[in-house]
Amino acid sequence: MPPRKRPRSPAVLVAASLLLVGCAFAQDKPTDVSGIWQLNDKASDSATDIAQRLRAEKRREEAPSSNPAAASSSGTPAAPSHAFGGRGGGHGMGGGRHGSGSQDSQDSSSSKGTPKKSPSPPLLADDGMLNVQQTSQGMRVDYNNTDRLDTKFDGIARQSLNGSAQVRTQQTPSGIQVSMQFDDGTRLDQAWVRSADGHHLTVTETWTGTEVQAPIVFKRSYDRLDL
Repeated sequence: MPPRKRPRSPAVLVAASLLLVGCAFAQDKPTDVSGIWQLNDKASDSATDIAQRLRAEKRREEAPSSNPAAASSSGTPAAPSHAFGGRGGGHGMGGGRHGSGSQDSQDSSSSKGTPKKSPSPPLLADDGMLNVQQTSQGMRVDYNNTDRLDTKFDGIARQSLNGSAQVRTQQTPSGIQVSMQFDDGTRLDQAWVRSADGHHLTVTETWTGTEVQAPIVFKRSYDRLDL
């Protein structure tokens, strides 16, 4: 007769259940990006990088119109853009300050003949320091004590940033997704990802402006100061 299996102790079963619950909770726990974050310039795309990508994309989109044969050919697709990407796609692409043609000099000139400054993404001038306070319901972000983002994690669009944008925010398995729609038609989508040790924050931003049809992607990296 085979030996009987001894029944497991209730204490062992309870401990195993608690361990499984704890593991599930740890996996489902959302990323907390609270803290004071300072921009790491060396690890981030600069305003110059972003402007270069914008100019390169503008030249690419305007290229078919400068060639009537190409513009009239419906079977010829536009050339693919390699001007931007998630990481460093714009370096070395912006040397063509003089490659925009006469249209730039006409559209960009002021009454004094000074070229118009290239547009920049929203919040870029004020994102050098972020003060983030996060709760289970949402988060508040102060940009250099200038702009304030108040948002909830329910995916519902609400007015924020001093009334200049409709903002919706959701938590994702990797971090936080923020979408901003501004009154002038500009859109900014951000993917916030914190490092495993909590010391670094990467915000990958997708800027859809009014100058070009395709979005411009860039990255801003931060180091935490209050640890």
